[in-house]
Amino acid sequence: MASPEWNVGANTASSFGLRGRTITPGASDIDPVAKSIVMLSAGGITIVPANNANGSTLVFADLPAGYIIPFVVRRVTACSGTCAAID
Repeated sequence: MASPEWNVGANTASSFGLRGRTITPGASDIDPVAKSIVMLSAGGITIVPANNANGSTLVFADLPAGYIIPFVVRRVTACSGTCAAID
């Protein structure tokens, strides 16, 4: 499938996502690192941003469905809703 004209060029952290996938929280890094995470249902999430140390997590609570986490994410350690990675 060809990329639309408005989204051609390098796949960078600031470009639109090209793929999406549901993720399962855990102790492993997301491969590839996600541009962001979107909450597919209301809930909370704990993430490790791409450049943070393993134990340096950020917790987001009581998020609505459709909320987009504003970080490049390498690990999701907990998600009380349904979460999807944006690549």
